[in-house]
Amino acid sequence: MLLLLTLLFKELLFHGASTVDLQVLRPHHLTTEETLTFHLIQISSFANKSWAHTQGSGWLGELQTHRWNGVLGTIQFLWPWSRGNFSKEELKNIQALLQLYLHGFPRAVQAFASQFQFEYPFELQISFGCRMHAGKASGSFLNGAYQGSDFLSFQGNSWKPSSGAGSQAQNVCNVLNHYRVIKEIVQILLSDTCPRFLSDLLEAGKVELERQEKPEAWVSKSHSSEPGHVLLVCHVSGFHPKPVWVMWMQDGYSILLILICLTVIVSGVMLVVVGSWSKKQSSAFSTEVNTQDPRNSGNHLFLVKKLWLKSRILKKWKTSLRQL
Repeated sequence: MLLLLTLLFKELLFHGASTVDLQVLRPHHLTTEETLTFHLIQISSFANKSWAHTQGSGWLGELQTHRWNGVLGTIQFLWPWSRGNFSKEELKNIQALLQLYLHGFPRAVQAFASQFQFEYPFELQISFGCRMHAGKASGSFLNGAYQGSDFLSFQGNSWKPSSGAGSQAQNVCNVLNHYRVIKEIVQILLSDTCPRFLSDLLEAGKVELERQEKPEAWVSKSHSSEPGHVLLVCHVSGFHPKPVWVMWMQDGYSILLILICLTVIVSGVMLVVVGSWSKKQSSAFSTEVNTQDPRNSGNHLFLVKKLWLKSRILKKWKTSLRQL
């Protein structure tokens, strides 16, 4: 059965795609230096020998772009640009390939469950995808997990057990590595189909992906389990892209008001003190000038400089108060 599936996979994969250059990615105009990833996630749950359920989804970074409809056996495109720039025929072939794979995968696993020492109930997770950096393909991956733990991966042109997965994973890899056609299909999907689709997806969704929206924040209150306390909840929403920095400042508003009031009070006191002192100095200076001998010009110059400095200090305090 596995051999029949792999031959059908190969026929669907190559049909209508003979004009594609396997080495050239379609260009896009994003200039970001961030590493971008597109990956598919498959989660298959097996309750017993006759019951299995599979979920599938596609993700561009942390944004979900696709969902697999297991009832209809179709790809759901969650955004207008989720089709990329792939032709209808190529998307149809990919959907047919997924239909065949997701239909045959549970049966194949159940057929080999005893040989692979899978104990019911169990769950398998598969992550398949590729990366792009600065507009160029920078790697691909296919990882498998059993019961939530790393189990195996596809590296180069063969299946290899994950570190710590033991002889059970090695046994599974030994079986899979016998199917040369499956390995060829996986290589093509990882090295060509996925990078091309990622490039097309970035180009088609450029406007949406580069959109930026400021976050909106508000605070609500609810009853607390502690008597005499109120629980405050900060809500932040409406922002894009996902990374956002939020800081909760306890009593920040009241402390700020107190600091402003203290600054105003201190400034007012200083203005009164400096103003009173300046008037006294001006009066004393006037008396000294009238009573002193004209020959004491040195003392006269010193007092003028002293009064000028105090006037500058007063002016600075007034400026600071206006700014507050």
